[in-house]
Parts: sequence; structure tokens; C-alpha cells
Amino acid sequence: MELIRISESALKVTLTKEDMESYDIVFETLDYENIETRLALTEILAEAKRTAGFFADSDKLYIQAFSDGAGGCELFVSREMEERLYEFSNLSQLLLACARLKNCGYSGESTVFRKRYGEGYFLQLAKKGDYIFLSEIAEQRRVPKGFLGEHTEKLCDSAVEVLGELK
Repeated sequence: MELIRISESALKVTLTKEDMESYDIVFETLDYENIETRLALTEILAEAKRTAGFFADSDKLYIQAFSDGAGGCELFVSREMEERLYEFSNLSQLLLACARLKNCGYSGESTVFRKRYGEGYFLQLAKKGDYIFLSEIAEQRRVPKGFLGEHTEKLCDSAVEVLGELK
């Protein structure tokens, strides 16, 4: 078996005929509803985590399989990456959050988006951390990639620095 991490969210798995036999799977019956396929994928992804640093624990996965014509196959596994955002129902809550983050010393990138329809704002923070105090005034959301481009307008980069001064 060969595991090649293509990116943070994509992995190529090459299985030989011998690999397929050891996992007790054949290309023609690969199906996630099949227990052998599920067990094999679980083992393959565990190995990918150990050896290639590909983490697929909590994300939605898309898997494409291609036969190599000799009893083996190639699997392309991709994770649907989600963006983590804080959603605010009004501007005053957003300004308060930016001021608190600035006072706490937040120094990472931050961007604010406004909903295209209805009132509401999203704050995207590049620096991961536990900002528990934000849960008092915002809802943490996980949205699929592309959500921001479809449903929001970008208002401000360096939001914590810029908007943190306004409160």
C-alpha cells in the first residue's frame, strides 16, 4: 500500500492486488454499505493518520476508486474542510467581541463578513484557540467551504485590530 498526502485535505491510496486480498476486498464490490469495505477503509485511514499525517476523524469524506486493471486500485480520499466562524446577530455584539479579543492580545488574522440577506455578521479567526467568552455573545458555527462566498460580503480584514478600537 502506498499513501501519498496530496494536501491537508486530500490523500491518494494505491492498493496492490495483494493489499486488496489482505483487506478482503475486491474492486467490483467496493461500497461503503459493505462491511468489508468499511473495515478496510477504517484501517487504511488509521494507517494514513499514523504514517502520512492525514487526519479524517471528524470530517465528511469523499472517496473515488479507480481499478488498476490488475486486481488493485487507487483511492482518492478528500475531506470536506469546514470553516469555523463566530456568528453575531448585530453589530454591537461584533464590536464588543473584537474589543475583548484585542484586549486579550489576539494577534492573528481576522475577517468580518456581513450576511447578504437579513442581519448578521460572521467573524473568522485564523488563530485557533478557546475563546470561551465569545459564547456569551456569539454562536460558533462550522460551515462548508464556499459558504462565505455565496452568502456573505467581506467587510473588513484585520477586524480585531480595526473594529476592536471602535467599542
